[in-house]
Amino acid sequence: MRKFLVLAILTSFLANNSIAQSPKDELSEVDRIYYTCKIWGYLKYYHPLVAKGLFDWDQKMQNVLRLTSDMKTYEQLSGYYARWIYNIGQMPPCKKCNKSAAYEPFPENFDLSWTQDPRFTDQLRRSLKEIEKNRFQGNHYYIGKGNVNQFEPKNEPIGADVSWKNEYQRLLPLFRYWNYIEYFFPYKYLMDQSWDDVLKEMIPKFLAVNSTFEWHQVMLEMVVKISDTHAAFDTPVLQKVNKMHYFPASIGVVEGKIVVTKILNEELCRKANLEVGDVILEVDGRKAIELHESRKKYIWGSNDQVKNRHAYFSIFMDAEESATLTIQRGTYTFNQEIPMYGYSDLNIRKDSSPKWKMLTDSIGYVDMGRLVRGEVDKMMAELMDKAVIIFDIRNYPKGTYRDIAKYLKPESSVFAKFTRPDFSYPGKFVWSGESTCGETNEDYYKGKVILLVNSRTQSHAEFTCMCLQTAPNVVIIGSQTSGADGNVTRFPIIQRLYTYISGIGVYYPDGGETQRIGIVPDIEVLPTVDGIRSGEDEILNKAIDVAQEEISMQIAKAKLEAQAKLDSMSIDSLDMNRMLQDTVQTDTLSIKEGNN
Repeated sequence: MRKFLVLAILTSFLANNSIAQSPKDELSEVDRIYYTCKIWGYLKYYHPLVAKGLFDWDQKMQNVLRLTSDMKTYEQLSGYYARWIYNIGQMPPCKKCNKSAAYEPFPENFDLSWTQDPRFTDQLRRSLKEIEKNRFQGNHYYIGKGNVNQFEPKNEPIGADVSWKNEYQRLLPLFRYWNYIEYFFPYKYLMDQSWDDVLKEMIPKFLAVNSTFEWHQVMLEMVVKISDTHAAFDTPVLQKVNKMHYFPASIGVVEGKIVVTKILNEELCRKANLEVGDVILEVDGRKAIELHESRKKYIWGSNDQVKNRHAYFSIFMDAEESATLTIQRGTYTFNQEIPMYGYSDLNIRKDSSPKWKMLTDSIGYVDMGRLVRGEVDKMMAELMDKAVIIFDIRNYPKGTYRDIAKYLKPESSVFAKFTRPDFSYPGKFVWSGESTCGETNEDYYKGKVILLVNSRTQSHAEFTCMCLQTAPNVVIIGSQTSGADGNVTRFPIIQRLYTYISGIGVYYPDGGETQRIGIVPDIEVLPTVDGIRSGEDEILNKAIDVAQEEISMQIAKAKLEAQAKLDSMSIDSLDMNRMLQDTVQTDTLSIKEGNN
């Protein structure tokens, strides 16, 4: 029996020791850099002394990476982190940190559970928790506030001496950007991939870069991961800005094909033998649609519709002075070398058509991308008596939504509400404010309102839709919009290289999201290759069909009302005749009785 107990204890010890030394608990290079990034960002935004700007925090990041480079266990790493925190200095107790928040909290995004990782030592876990309890309050050295209380980085040095050739310096943009998003991106919870997983994925890629171009390309890939159409990252290195690389036509993905959708310069396209509706099968011997799909990781966008809108960037990302295309035009396929041009050489003409017009006697049309506020009263005066008004928002409006809403709505109502960062508790967000449009107006427009949207309906355009769709009798026609709403935050990554994010959260009054989803059309219409080739605006055509159906219904309704009125008048006339007859009879009888 004793031998059995000894054997059982020994087996248990060996099993536990095996678990303790399992590969998953071994400290890899990626894990070491991963936790250093997280703790470096946490201390930057939480620790009261770091938040005052008392340290060269970028240099500290490089020092920590260098001094921990040989560590193989979590115990070693935890011990170093604990000493690091101790050497920063003693924190003053926070008297404001336990006060109730002034705003309703937004429950998504926030998670500091990693600070209590069981692989950390007890001392490190306690230190990180104490920092949270006594986090910095007040005017933060690194946190600025934008005009609508969105996050804006400040005091971030962007020295020209930072180089990809230095193993530690090349990680600085990763550390900065990852923590910007971790603590201040309102839509982090809507990403396709966990932001922690993104960090682990990108670390080896940053370590492996061998050129400035690769460095910028890896940064672009990381920016694209946040799935935000506002998140542009376009550098001279990525653009090859000193070379002519602009295509003389717009292209997009239509019915799963790369298609020429619009001519930007007729003369240049004629010389290049390009026509609207041409299907691009290959680019320099590579299948065009496969090239686009393989490069989507370098195209920023909230959804696939936006990435397809940006197909030009994927197809011609590495364009030089020309590209050889295999083009399908109807049943005819041919190869064509297409020159690339400087942007100014395209000489793109501005639209000079009317900003609003009549499509028929009863249907008005408004180009929201060119209409300005001072023209709204005149526009509505001319269209107020029309049965249908089509507002084309496949563009970027010029702040006219509230002026228009006064005509379209009988009363004011809330159409959007917002979240913003809780700067007293980085990583948390709060509900903060709402927007209304419309005013009390008994003489509001009673006709049908149609809004046209597509992937170019972005940001302020989507906000405009949110307002106008609160009017009575509205229908939205088109395809999925950009799915990027909220004021844009611009911030540096490194060396005068900037990127952007949607800085605040924008939601419908019921909390419904527009980010990534966009404005959902009531009637979906997707363009076709045949429609593009024939020059048809299929979304507008559908809107005209819906408008004409509305007009027919209005005419039918008017006829019924007129008939009912006539019938009522007939009944009234009949009743009047009977009353007259009764009166005559009564008067006659009274006369007779009086004579008697």
